[in-house]
Amino acid sequence: MLAISRVARPLRTLSLRAASTVAPPPPTLTPATTYDPEEDPQLAGMGYPKLSTASRQTRSPYGWWDSQERVNFGEPVPENDDIQSMWAPDVHKVKPLSAFSQLLLAFSAVGTFAGVVYFIQAPPPALPRAYPFDGLVKELSGTDEAIYAARTESENVIEE
Repeated sequence: MLAISRVARPLRTLSLRAASTVAPPPPTLTPATTYDPEEDPQLAGMGYPKLSTASRQTRSPYGWWDSQERVNFGEPVPENDDIQSMWAPDVHKVKPLSAFSQLLLAFSAVGTFAGVVYFIQAPPPALPRAYPFDGLVKELSGTDEAIYAARTESENVIEE
């Protein structure tokens, strides 16, 4: 009885589903500039497009067919694409002199901090160990040479 009272819902047709997944039309391509015959007559004579030498990292992130690589469909690929792509080493906007001065400032700040810590550290709470008989020279080495002494009394003097 329950099955009869159900209202049948229309099924989506294949044409409606296919129409919703159709790719958008490709963007219109702007013609690339060609080489100047004075600059390079061989490439200008063949009508070869003059390709950009700027990195794609400097391009706007919006309005591209491939937004990850920042290129349009059908855009000519330059010879040095690996250097100009988004995966190339980063293009920095900081001038080298400014970067060097910032590094110098950071290292000097760390050095100043280390120097201040070194000069304000507290003296050790105990005296260093002193050994009798001229630093146990005979006992440690069997000779009378002072270079084999562990620590003599004169080394234990604390400077204030």
